[in-house]
Amino acid sequence: MTRSRLSFAVWRCFRLLRNITLLPVSCLLILLLVVTRKLMRVRIMPMNISRVGHLGIDVEYALSDLARRAPRESTRLVIVPYRVDLPVANRTLKKMWCRSTTSVPATIGVPLLWAISRLGLDSQFLYLPPKRIANRFNWGSDPYGVTASGVAHLHFTRTEVEESTRCLGQMGLNLSRPFVCLHVRDDHYHTRHSGGLWEEPHHWRNLSVRSFEQAAGLLAAKGFQVVRMGVHTADSFGVADEREIFDYANNGFRDELLDIFLVSRCSFMISTSSGIDSLSQTFRKPLYNVGVVAPSQLYIHRNIFSVVQRFQSVCDDRVLTLSETLKLPKISDKSMSEMGIKPIVNSEEEIVQLADEAVKRHFGKWSPTERQLELQRRFIALLPPEFRRFQIRGGIGSHFLGTHPEWLM
Repeated sequence: MTRSRLSFAVWRCFRLLRNITLLPVSCLLILLLVVTRKLMRVRIMPMNISRVGHLGIDVEYALSDLARRAPRESTRLVIVPYRVDLPVANRTLKKMWCRSTTSVPATIGVPLLWAISRLGLDSQFLYLPPKRIANRFNWGSDPYGVTASGVAHLHFTRTEVEESTRCLGQMGLNLSRPFVCLHVRDDHYHTRHSGGLWEEPHHWRNLSVRSFEQAAGLLAAKGFQVVRMGVHTADSFGVADEREIFDYANNGFRDELLDIFLVSRCSFMISTSSGIDSLSQTFRKPLYNVGVVAPSQLYIHRNIFSVVQRFQSVCDDRVLTLSETLKLPKISDKSMSEMGIKPIVNSEEEIVQLADEAVKRHFGKWSPTERQLELQRRFIALLPPEFRRFQIRGGIGSHFLGTHPEWLM
């Protein structure tokens, strides 16, 4: 703990010195903007670079939205980080971002924002806030579907592709065969990653990777290789045999480049709504989530299907309906204790059935029954009105809804 706090203090001192050093640069850029404001258009998007998922999806959303809105405009995109909590951002992804955009650090970007808003430059500049959609939407939900099709704007260099292919070949993964990325946030999620500098308030979302072992076995039997992702994990993946199922999080091959490369090349991803799964949308890969229930995490405007953790009253064991769940305030360990509720952990059978549905959808063999379609319609009808204003591209696992129809109340 002491060592992590010391390293954090050193990093903060380094940031302060950098801020002081870059201040004259921001002043020069403000002068440049004043002189050239009639010649060029700049789009500014504050962005979070402290987490791999935020960085990947925010950049991709901005680039896709820019291509959709102004494909013929000579527009320069300036990306300004609006929050940098800890020095834990994925360096490979930051390089990909810098290759795809014109970017400046927050030290320069914040004075630029001030200049645009206070010096009358806004007529030639378009400001894109990270959460410009009201209420419970954020860019990750993608209500306009700008990342639903087309190619990803973030790209790898030839050297990065060759290095990734070589390392994964040494690991034993056959890139000519389909594979699935699996990430399960467990009790070590954020604990070592943050160096003990904060308290993770969402332990209720953590699951055991062992509950995904049957699903991994099903995927392997269907011809898929399974790659268990992760940085710090509580348990090894018990079924990993390094032939069809790889415990990549613990087998010594994991690095930042391979994290991104694997998600970009997988057939689909199964996750528990953790940061790295946002890269599946960045690279246009289907995502199947387990344990997602909060309205802000129901990314049903993307190509995502989920099974959710329902909630149960501690006093009388009554299971809350979907309508009751959607009215809950922000869910955390503390708020659940105060409200007297607890999550119902998803069963292994529910996870297996979601994996089976993912396989059938991947091979184009998914044929939902009329009953399953009706349950999906009931689910959508219960969502808040602002969700239903946009096209719904995802939903809840069909087996889950068929098993718990009483939840749709």
